[in-house]
Amino acid sequence: MSQLLRTGVILRLTLIVMMVTGLGLLPATGRNASADPPGPEAFEDGIVLVGFQAGVPDAALQAIERSAGAAHVRTVGAGTRVLQVGRGRVEIAIDTLKQHAEVRYAEPNYVLRAYDTPNDTYFGLLWGLNNTGQSVNRTTGAADADIDALQAWSLTTGTKDVVVGVVDTGVDYNHPDLAANVWNNPGGIGDCAQSTHGYNAINSTCDPMDDNHHGTHVAGTIGAAGNNGAGVVGVNWNTSIMGLKFLDSSGSGYTLDAIDAIHFAVRAKLAGVNVRAINNSWGGGGFSQALLDEINLAGANDILFVAASGNSTANVDVRPSYPCSYSASNVVCVAATTQSDGIAYFSSYGANSVHLGAPGTNIASTFPGGGYAYLDGTSMATPHVTGAAALILSAPGQGGLTVGQLKSVILNNVDPLSSLAGKTVTGGRLNVCKAIPNCATPPAPTVPGAPVLSATSTSALVHLSWTVPSDGGSTITNYKLYRTNGDVRVLLATLDAVTSYDDSTVTAGITYSYEVSAVNAVGEGALSNRVDVMPQVATAPTAPQNLTAAAAKGKGITLAWKGPASAGSSPVTGYRIYRSNVSGNETFLASVGNVTSFKDTSTARGTRYYYKVTAVNAVGESVASNEASAQAK
Repeated sequence: MSQLLRTGVILRLTLIVMMVTGLGLLPATGRNASADPPGPEAFEDGIVLVGFQAGVPDAALQAIERSAGAAHVRTVGAGTRVLQVGRGRVEIAIDTLKQHAEVRYAEPNYVLRAYDTPNDTYFGLLWGLNNTGQSVNRTTGAADADIDALQAWSLTTGTKDVVVGVVDTGVDYNHPDLAANVWNNPGGIGDCAQSTHGYNAINSTCDPMDDNHHGTHVAGTIGAAGNNGAGVVGVNWNTSIMGLKFLDSSGSGYTLDAIDAIHFAVRAKLAGVNVRAINNSWGGGGFSQALLDEINLAGANDILFVAASGNSTANVDVRPSYPCSYSASNVVCVAATTQSDGIAYFSSYGANSVHLGAPGTNIASTFPGGGYAYLDGTSMATPHVTGAAALILSAPGQGGLTVGQLKSVILNNVDPLSSLAGKTVTGGRLNVCKAIPNCATPPAPTVPGAPVLSATSTSALVHLSWTVPSDGGSTITNYKLYRTNGDVRVLLATLDAVTSYDDSTVTAGITYSYEVSAVNAVGEGALSNRVDVMPQVATAPTAPQNLTAAAAKGKGITLAWKGPASAGSSPVTGYRIYRSNVSGNETFLASVGNVTSFKDTSTARGTRYYYKVTAVNAVGESVASNEASAQAK
């Protein structure tokens, strides 16, 4: 392969715009972007995307839009209405639209950007497909830190019957290592002519030629032609790559165009084209219901949506990254791994949002103009998964998998990695061979891995929950929960294959320690991490603060106070008012809800009244506040 790559043009990349974070959002060429500084929520000025509830009459739609000073331009995707508003009025129009119950969502046309990190040094070849532990740039990789493509190719090298969409900067469909595997429109799909290769959502044409590089690099990992005596090879030697361009030459684009590009793939599927997966190595902007609706529509048409986690080294469970963080059932989100099966330093992660890892550093692939280059990024990891999806569907008997089955097959057959444990849903890296029936003899089963345990408590119980560990190749049958009080660890419970337990045999003020292990047919696995929990003693609130009393002529006396400094062991549920004509001798007057004021209208003019207030929670009543008094007028 080294000799083959040397025959091509290897480009050393040094770009002015570094994309390591995926957050460098730039105005799209020829489009008027928001005047706000570029950032994760930059948007196009003058455009609002709106979705209405089903069944709203046209007249009502138009009236609501007029109320926001908006004019309907067109409808795209899964029913999203595109509205034109005045410059600088996007956020005002959105606020106005959201006041109407008929409006399901109103949002900006967010700026989105390709996720990649250009390198300026060269590394090894396609280690992600077959890693022998070779040394690359004075760094030694780990043998088998790859997706086992060689083993998978013994059963299938792909098929042109499976179409894969690359939603990106376009595809150089003339590249000698891609041309044989580029999709050709039979004519009429998306109103495009025969032998065109996809769609350009930026200018609504049928020419998705790449004027950046990103989409072409992604396409090569999915399906650069194999066994052709030149260049590189994709996960698939044979496939059909559909170019779906919405990012411009700078790598920037808008939500509206992303929806339009995805919708071309949906329209093609409805017209009989076997589109089964789309690659989405981009992100940015905030949550978009319009984009989520389109992703769900793709899922309803059995199209897998593979997304990059992002390159900002962020926990996307805490700081969402879209489209990775959408909870649509057809989304698979991908982190980047290294030649030694670590998680890439730049890769975003999330135990609940990012599904798996795939090779994403030093990835060699196609580059516009017939060249090749090495890039890093979750953008480079994502097409390994998309390509694997297409390869799985080409295997004997697998072409009929639904999108849900395809996703499950990919996620249930990863190679578990310690570097991804607690950072991805599966805790593992893509293995396409495992996902294809009869690809390789599975290793002998072992005991399960260690769960990750967490705990919360009240005064009466400790709630424990844990992750499902790797099963060791044999189904987990039960869990063993241990509790330590002092120096003695005892088996608290043997549980079925559940992942939570409530321990109500605890005493407030005592510290308990817990561990859990998983059991399969081989035996009991390693213990989880240890968690220490002390159920808190039940306490009432502290006294309300700063009670004041003020009289108004003929309107009684108004009391006001601040809540207690501490609510105690449970939230404050209300307050009790006490009153007397004599200081220090107050008796109960009234109870109120969780408010901090009360008007006493049962007063007699000229009489001075003295007040105190207490706070109440589920445990009981606090001591009284300071005393306040006023003379009724």
